[in-house]
Amino acid sequence: MNQFFLCYVETTRRCNLACPYCMSRLDSPAPRRELTTEEIAVRILDELALARPGAAVAFSGGETLLRPDALELVRHAGSRGLSVFLNTNGLALLAGDGLLDRLRDAANGRLIVVLPFNSVDEEPQRWTRNDSADTVMRAAALCESRGVGYFFLATISGKTAESTGRTMRYLKRRQVPVLRAPFVPRGSGAAFRDLMLTRDLMEREVHPALTANPLSYISFTPFFASPEVISEAWRENGLTIAGLGCQAARSFAAVSAEGEIAPCVQLLDSSATRGNVLERRLSEVLEFDPVFRALRSRESLGGRCGRCRYRMTCGGCRAMAHYAGGDILGEDPTCFFEPTGPQDRSDLEEAQTRGVGEFLEFLRYNEPWNTIFAS
Repeated sequence: MNQFFLCYVETTRRCNLACPYCMSRLDSPAPRRELTTEEIAVRILDELALARPGAAVAFSGGETLLRPDALELVRHAGSRGLSVFLNTNGLALLAGDGLLDRLRDAANGRLIVVLPFNSVDEEPQRWTRNDSADTVMRAAALCESRGVGYFFLATISGKTAESTGRTMRYLKRRQVPVLRAPFVPRGSGAAFRDLMLTRDLMEREVHPALTANPLSYISFTPFFASPEVISEAWRENGLTIAGLGCQAARSFAAVSAEGEIAPCVQLLDSSATRGNVLERRLSEVLEFDPVFRALRSRESLGGRCGRCRYRMTCGGCRAMAHYAGGDILGEDPTCFFEPTGPQDRSDLEEAQTRGVGEFLEFLRYNEPWNTIFAS
């Protein structure tokens, strides 16, 4: 069966919110023009459908709904059999002009809205998003009323780490899936390098909060669930996601608004990019690029990640390794596990393995996840 694959496409750097550490918004002019409608359609969407049939595309930004061709791009993705994840701050959806219905129809019903929810506490949410959580909650309610799936994206940094526990408990009570993204210093975030997660913050605040909410388990690192149990559970449940932990180049890839390709959206605007769709075919990069291949195999991971029992099911965050040490294959500096070899087990293995079971149950029995992830 085919593995689930998601390609993030940042279609624009423009936004209708001026968020202080937005990872995709640049204060200086972009190095080259943004891709045209045809270039996105042919060089990204068609190539993605060729390389990963039945994959998903996440339109992001900036605010992708500021592009006048946003609906056209969604329609093109739908026509190629791609599921559509739409990353938006929600403002355009709340304008009252039926845009959400048109987007859902253009995606042939395979639309999931991704909303930014960094903290349940008002001050860090407003500081990091330049907007209150009320906008996100109203957009989520609109999705529910229109039969559109949604989940929240939480960018976790030193600004939001202390409130992560409250945020995850809030989302777990409401059964809202959440994808955690580590803050990295790209775009406007370059001015806030001091907000990158540290090993201490990860161990003390962030990791316990994420572990307690199994609906946060996609792309969660450090991740200590039993590799044997995960492998067997995947087969039993017929799920097409390869695993958990870091998904850079495995289930994720990214393309910037100007066409730069990276193994992960957090690695755009960095020295870890792997060429441009105007010069290299996306399908060939995904399949044959040596960095993508190394990240998929994980045979060359360094430091603690290379000798860890959880190398294949966690792998450490490749973006954090790159920004902290300049080596995309280096060890994850936020990990607090100290393995001497693959025989060492984390004390957290039992709890996280149990959480995987809860996560799989959610995927199996809830729309639209059972459609997207099931074979």
